[in-house]
Amino acid sequence: MKDKKHKSLSPAEGMGTSWRLMSLVIGMLGVCGMILTAAPSLVQADASQDDVNEAFGPVLKLEGKARKEINAIANMIAPGSKMVPIDATKASGEMCMLETVTKHNMIHFSQTPEQTHEDVVYYLNPATFIENGLDVKKLPRHPSELGKMEPLQWYYYDGTYVEPHQGSQLNKEFVIMSVDVK
Repeated sequence: MKDKKHKSLSPAEGMGTSWRLMSLVIGMLGVCGMILTAAPSLVQADASQDDVNEAFGPVLKLEGKARKEINAIANMIAPGSKMVPIDATKASGEMCMLETVTKHNMIHFSQTPEQTHEDVVYYLNPATFIENGLDVKKLPRHPSELGKMEPLQWYYYDGTYVEPHQGSQLNKEFVIMSVDVK
């Protein structure tokens, strides 16, 4: 690059230089404006990252088989799957995955498994059981209160009362079992 010496500009040349300088200043102001406009969302993005780390910290730390397991579960509720997540935390502190084809199979996961022995609750359509000779009505009646299920015991829910894990009357039959994992 050649070394240029400074010289006085004629009025015409000065106007060109001023216009270029003004364009540069306006451009810089525009960039500054964009940065200032974006700054709150950048700060919010940092806060969101903190929220993600707080909410998913234990999951993000998983390795090996545990990481593969959690990814398999996440794939079940990913867009396009036949499972949909339902928030049942107000009723029971549980998250639900509903199978959407028949809407007659669910699984609930407790958000605080250390506080209950009903950590995972399976809800299955009793039709296959009935077709294979099981009289589901001979199973113990599903308790109408949280915390009353015995782990690994199958129960019959007739659909006529408020199911405590879901927090509503389901109006259809289920066979239900819980698993205590913590």
